[in-house]
Order: sequence, then C-alpha cells, then structure tokens
Amino acid sequence: MTPKIRFNPPPDNLQLTDREVHVFCTVLDQPWWRMERLTETLSSDERQRAARFHFGKDKNRYVAGRGMLREILGRLLGVEPAEPVFSYGVRGKPRLAMPATAENSLHFNVAHSDSLVVYAVSRRHEVGIDVERIRPVREMEDIAAHIFSKPERAQWRLLADDKKTEAFFYCWVRKEAWLKARGSGIDEPLNQINLRLVEM
Repeated sequence: MTPKIRFNPPPDNLQLTDREVHVFCTVLDQPWWRMERLTETLSSDERQRAARFHFGKDKNRYVAGRGMLREILGRLLGVEPAEPVFSYGVRGKPRLAMPATAENSLHFNVAHSDSLVVYAVSRRHEVGIDVERIRPVREMEDIAAHIFSKPERAQWRLLADDKKTEAFFYCWVRKEAWLKARGSGIDEPLNQINLRLVEM
C-alpha cells in the first residue's frame, strides 16, 4: 500500500525575498475538480502538448504539474495563473518570457518522480532541483563508475552494500539538480563534480 503523504499548504501571504529559495512539494495525482481548474490555466501550446500523451495518467500528471507551477508563479508575481508566458533555453529549460524587473524576476525549476513533484523558485539566482524514488538499480555499479568522481568512488568502495543504493541516489539527485541549475545537458561530465555520498 502506498503511504498517504500530507503536505502543509503555503501561507496566504506567500512572499519570496531576494535571499530565499522556496521549495514546494506536492503530488501530481489530483482530484477531478482540481484538474478542471488547473486545465483552465494552461496556454494553448500546453494543451496541445497534453493532448499528445498516449496514456491518460501521463496527460493528467503533465496538466497538474504545469498548472500547479502556474499557480505558484502567479501567486509570487501577483497575477492570475494563466498569465505567465514561458520561453525555453537551448536545452529546453523553461523560464518566464516576460521582461525581468525587480518585481517579476523569478527563476524556477521542476522535477518529479512517479506522482511526487517538487518546485524550486528564486528571485535572483538560477535554481535546479531533482527528486528520485529510491529503488534497486541493476546497473548501479556501472553507472556509479561512470558518473562518480575519483574521491566519490573511493567513498563508494568503503560503503556497506546495504548503504549503496541510498548513497547512489543521494549523490545522483544533487548532480542532476546542479546540471539543471546551469541549464546543462546530461552529457556534461558528471564525474567532474565532486560531492559527498552520505550526509555528514
């Protein structure tokens, strides 16, 4: 049985200062009445993209993810969720297309795993975020050998076998978030990024 997760809603007076990064976490599987509201906020190109999904679950999760992003940005910008217009970088990273001013400058990033979705938002700095469900990975040793730096591989060899899966994902999601903040592709050499494999 999948455990039910309860998230606290953001405060009514949601504000984001220049020194903060806000992280929002929720689920993509939303009730039908919520989906109707979220669908209404989408742009025509977002609706067209949603229509191209083959499976209804994938379509609904895309609509929910994009609609809730619009709600977050709308609240922080003081506009209706349907108003933000997006442009896309070379690697496909979305950004606000409107001219940046002190009032409407927002950087954001989104990640999801299964039904869990996370958003990171900042006023002044590019941000990246990632989330993964911890699960067995058949090729974990080979992937670790390819993406871990030399110091990380040394740490990896010292870990007990029952600690390796969690350490793998702990390192992977931070590297992925770093690449997303830079707007880089996954082809950038991950073994040049050096991180701790476990929390200190």
